[in-house]
Amino acid sequence: MKSVKSLVLFLLAVAASMATANEVYFDSKWPLWKDATILIWTVDKEPPIDPREFCLSLKRNNMAIGEPKCRILGEWERDSIAVRYAGWLSNNMEPGLSSNYLKARHPSMNGKFQELEDNIVLFVADKGTFLQIGIFDENASEPRAAGTIQKKADKIALGDDIASAFFDRKTSRRLSKEERQKKLTEPDDYYKDVPHLRAWGGLSAGYAQAHVPLTPYNWVHRHVESEVRKYRITRDSVSLWNFIDDSTPLFTLYAGAIWYGFMGGEIFYRYSNHKVKTDNSDTIYRELDHWEFGQHEIGLNVMFTKTYSPIKLMDIHLFTFFGFQYSFYAEDIELKKGVELGSKEYRTRIKFEDSYKGALFGIGSQFVFQQHYGVNIRTGIASRGKSVYSDPTPDAAAEPTTIGAMTVDWFISFGLEYHWNP
Repeated sequence: MKSVKSLVLFLLAVAASMATANEVYFDSKWPLWKDATILIWTVDKEPPIDPREFCLSLKRNNMAIGEPKCRILGEWERDSIAVRYAGWLSNNMEPGLSSNYLKARHPSMNGKFQELEDNIVLFVADKGTFLQIGIFDENASEPRAAGTIQKKADKIALGDDIASAFFDRKTSRRLSKEERQKKLTEPDDYYKDVPHLRAWGGLSAGYAQAHVPLTPYNWVHRHVESEVRKYRITRDSVSLWNFIDDSTPLFTLYAGAIWYGFMGGEIFYRYSNHKVKTDNSDTIYRELDHWEFGQHEIGLNVMFTKTYSPIKLMDIHLFTFFGFQYSFYAEDIELKKGVELGSKEYRTRIKFEDSYKGALFGIGSQFVFQQHYGVNIRTGIASRGKSVYSDPTPDAAAEPTTIGAMTVDWFISFGLEYHWNP
């Protein structure tokens, strides 16, 4: 029993050592070329891996690599500056370090990396029980990937482990001399030129309601729980939501532009349909087939944006916006078949104002793929109202009640866009 327990502990120790030895510290998006040339760089007296067998390992683990070529990077092994940097790299490569910490500082060493063109350098250092691995190319003076591999006596199996850990990735066609030069002179994605004008057009669908999330419900409950009696009587007339449903789908057609990646504007047309909240216990509505209002809104937004490029094919534009809008309501009402003339209340029903004006503000984000195809997500608060102020005169008649002096709702929408740089 004791021997079994010792065996289990031994196996667990071996497994733990293998788990800690086979580790990738970091791995950036470095290009693995098809038919790549792999230059094995080591300062050990005996190379830990065999170049010929390692090329076979690459082909076994990644068929897309084509016909790679592998050799010892002897010219660096005989260069004192490269030897010093390799020794420093071997002593300082450990988990938790960023690649920038391992960057070569000597100008001569930086020049060696820049002269690699499309060759890939595989740094290998024998640390006794494991191998330190680093990947270098012409694009940086620091490792593009680094980690450790458990050392094995079988160099074929050792090459397979390295190939599967660091070279199991999509390959790319090797660049011509002109293409390499262009790539080296391209600005970094985070510092690329900002277009003078970025424009877009889009169509979105969303949802609106009177209750703003994370606010007390009792702020709006009188509006959303009200009902209309006798075609015009309700609790009050301050908000349009006392007469029509506040929660409804909405659709928006819009176009906009941003200047110099910072500030811009957007025009929009928005439509939603709202049913009148009639009191079902009121028998007068027996004559009514349906009663609703189409809400048409046009407006203008001012936008401020900040752009991020997490990956090469996608830009994220975070923005905040505020603006104004005009709202118009088109009534759609119809009596049931057979009812030729509606009741007196029907003929004197509530009438909305000709138009309402209001403000809106919010935040959102545009996710733009390949600089043209975008997805827009935004949320905000919109208002619409009508001035109730008038100069009184001694002989003035009483003014009729203003419907919808202040109406507020929250909205969220998702849109599809097309972007271009005029």
